[in-house]
Amino acid sequence: MFIVYAKVITSLLVSIVLLVAVFKRSQIESFLDQKSVPWLLIFWIILRLIPFVAVYLIFDFSPQSDVAHYYYRIGSSAKSLEIPYRDVNNPYSPFFGFWMAIPLMLWNNTRSLVLFLTLIELLAVWLTYQTYQDVMPRRERLFRVLFYLLLPVPFVMSILSGQEDVALWIFALLAVVLLKRDGNEYLCGLVLALGILSTKAVFILIILPFFLLSRRLVPFMAGLATLGLPVLIFLYIKTGMLFIEQPLEEGKYLKSPNWASVLHPWTSGFINPDLSVWNYAGLVLCLLVGAQMLRLRGKHDYRTYFPLFYIATFSIMTVVQKNAVANYTYLFMLPLVFQMVDFRNRSALLFLVLFNVAAAVHPSFWWRIGQPYYRTVGEIFNNPVYALDYAMEVFIVSYLLYLVIKARKQLKQAPNSGQIHRAKPL
Repeated sequence: MFIVYAKVITSLLVSIVLLVAVFKRSQIESFLDQKSVPWLLIFWIILRLIPFVAVYLIFDFSPQSDVAHYYYRIGSSAKSLEIPYRDVNNPYSPFFGFWMAIPLMLWNNTRSLVLFLTLIELLAVWLTYQTYQDVMPRRERLFRVLFYLLLPVPFVMSILSGQEDVALWIFALLAVVLLKRDGNEYLCGLVLALGILSTKAVFILIILPFFLLSRRLVPFMAGLATLGLPVLIFLYIKTGMLFIEQPLEEGKYLKSPNWASVLHPWTSGFINPDLSVWNYAGLVLCLLVGAQMLRLRGKHDYRTYFPLFYIATFSIMTVVQKNAVANYTYLFMLPLVFQMVDFRNRSALLFLVLFNVAAAVHPSFWWRIGQPYYRTVGEIFNNPVYALDYAMEVFIVSYLLYLVIKARKQLKQAPNSGQIHRAKPL
């Protein structure tokens, strides 16, 4: 349980610093307004590099979970130029291992993967910071970066868990900028193809709604096919259907928290979450939510509607996907901070921080208490540990549904005429 205690203490400490920063926001923003200071790099050094050195070099902690069991094995295979799926079991996309091979070529250690992923996160932060340049002043953007880096979910998932999910936002953001700012459908399709080939299968939830955004489908589909088609043909020749079967295999496992884990104690007598039909029903629901979000975009600027679409899509995905875990909240925390947070609303900020603490701690907590999947209500309330676990599940799932509703409500608000609109935040 050491890692659970470490995540609890870390989450509480960064939450305290975060709340103090919000209380002193005006003074901090004035201090950050110094033009010649490379604040993003300084933030990364203080809030990512120094913690990395402390955890992995000074205290000699070794990365666990996905880094040790998946990333290192898949990256080592790619470093040897082996074929994914055929030569190594791979629940991720085909290029994922080759991205993981980059740090392993410089330092053949699981720690290099964690450090590399903090740099991927820094790239996501920088791209978001630049994208919102015309939407909010520099001092506010810098404070939102600081706020994001101090949130428990990004901090814990980046340093202690080594999660890669923030990479999906990079490809999604680049694609929508190329489409809506530059009007380049072909490059947009090319970036989306690279995104799905580099990350994981859930990226398809981003690609399909782009058909609603693109005005010229032929160059868009040509961009997707330029990279995607040769890779799919190669994989089929070399691996058969393994490149589809192995990622889908992950979807069969019942994890927590999601609709199934929360409702199962109450519905185990007449609903079987093991049935594959729930996977397809969840996929359809995610696509419907995403499509509705984009149809509500009206005259909103893409920097308003696209982050809200992204947040709603992956929030509902985390609820309806029966193998979802709280790690997935890392997928959308960066756009959420830039698009939905109102620092004047202290109660909403408190709930956001509490949600982050619960989401940061729950995966390790659930795993180390034996990955319980409750069949009766009595199982929960006869054990205080299970009761705590179930309470966190209900809170996380409820907050995710709240985010979906709130994102939809913001999109229904009319944009201000004559200027780029940022929807009313949380």
